Amino acid sequence: MKQQIGALLQFAVLVFLPLLILWQLNFGFRLIVMPACTLAGIIVFWIGWKLREQ
Repeated sequence: MKQQIGALLQFAVLVFLPLLILWQLNFGFRLIVMPACTLAGIIVFWIGWKLREQ
């Protein structure tokens, strides 16, 4: 079960970050949002990786 949750978290990050880039290019938002979302994505991906490792 933990491996499935980890895979889902990793998949969500790999889908969300490119969509975030497209959103930024089309509509734009404050400059601080992009690094914050990237850092959040890295943390969520790392959590998913640790869950899949067990």
